[in-house]
Amino acid sequence: MTLSSKLDGPVLITGASGFVGSHVVRKLVSDGARVHALVRKTSNLWRIQDILHDITLEYADLADSESIAQAITKVKPKGIFHLGVSNVVSGLGAKNETIIQTNALGTVALLDAASAASFDFFVMTGSFLEYGFKDHPVREDELCEPGELYGVSKLAGTLYGAALGRSQKKPIVALRLFTPYGPFNEPQRLTHQVIASALHVAPIALTSPTISRDFIFVDDAVELILEASQKAGEYRGEIFNAGSGVRTPIGDAVSYILEQTSSKSEVKWGSFRSVSYDSDTWQADMTKTFSHFSWRPKYSLHEGLDKTIEHFRKYGC
Repeated sequence: MTLSSKLDGPVLITGASGFVGSHVVRKLVSDGARVHALVRKTSNLWRIQDILHDITLEYADLADSESIAQAITKVKPKGIFHLGVSNVVSGLGAKNETIIQTNALGTVALLDAASAASFDFFVMTGSFLEYGFKDHPVREDELCEPGELYGVSKLAGTLYGAALGRSQKKPIVALRLFTPYGPFNEPQRLTHQVIASALHVAPIALTSPTISRDFIFVDDAVELILEASQKAGEYRGEIFNAGSGVRTPIGDAVSYILEQTSSKSEVKWGSFRSVSYDSDTWQADMTKTFSHFSWRPKYSLHEGLDKTIEHFRKYGC
C-alpha cells in the first residue's frame, strides 16, 4: 500500500528507531512521504542509519510532555504513527516509573498535543498483553485483565486513544500487535536468538516447546498499519487485533529454523524460566480485523522465517 499520494503534509512517527517502527519508516520513505522521526537524543539509530538523509529527526521524549507538544507544533503532522514504547523482553523491562511514563502518560501527552491540532490519522500500536491470560483466541471486545505492568500501561494508552476517537470523533485507530518478527528484530527476541544461535551452531536455551505465539511477519504488520491510516477516519476509536490468527507452539518454529539452517545446535528446553505471560494458547481472533480491512497476511510463518534467515545470512541481523 502506498501512502504518500494520499497526504499533503508531513508524517510524524514515534518509535522510528525500533523494530516495527524502522520498517514503517523505510516503507514511508520508499513511498515518497515526508517523514519526521521522533527520537530521543540517546536513541540508537542503527536500523535507519542508511536512510537518515531521507528523513527529518525530531528530538523529543515520550516521558517529556513539553517536548512532545513542541514537536507537534513544529511539524504540524497530517498523520501520526505512534509506535514508540518502553518494551519488555523475556519479562524484563525498564523501571516501573519509566514504563508508566512512556507507555501510558507519554501516549496521553502525544494524543492531547495532536488533538489540539488537525490531523488525518493517528495509528497507534498496542499489545496482545493487554488482554491478560486467555485460553482461547482473543477478541477485541473481551475483558482485558493484564497480568503485569507493561500490559497495564499499554492498555491505558490504548483505551485513552479509543476514548478520544469516539468522544471527539478523531481519526484514531489502535492495533494490538501480537508477535511481530523479521529482520532487525531485538536481539533478545525468540526468532532472532534462535536464528543467530542456529547459524553459529551455539546452544539454544528456551522454556517449553508448547508455549505458543501468534507470529506476524513485520512486512505484513507494516501493510496493516498503513491500511489503518487510510481508514482511521472511518473507524474512529476502534481497536483491532494485529496477528496472523494462527497459534504456533514455539517448538514448531524452532524446529523449522534448525531445519532450514541445517544447524546442529543443541536446544536446551526448560533451561530458561517462563515469564508471566507465557501461555500455550496465545492466538488472535482476526474476525473483526478481516471484516474491516482488505488486508490479509501475505507471509506464512515458514515464508517469513525464510526471509529472516536469508537476511541474517546477508547482513547478520
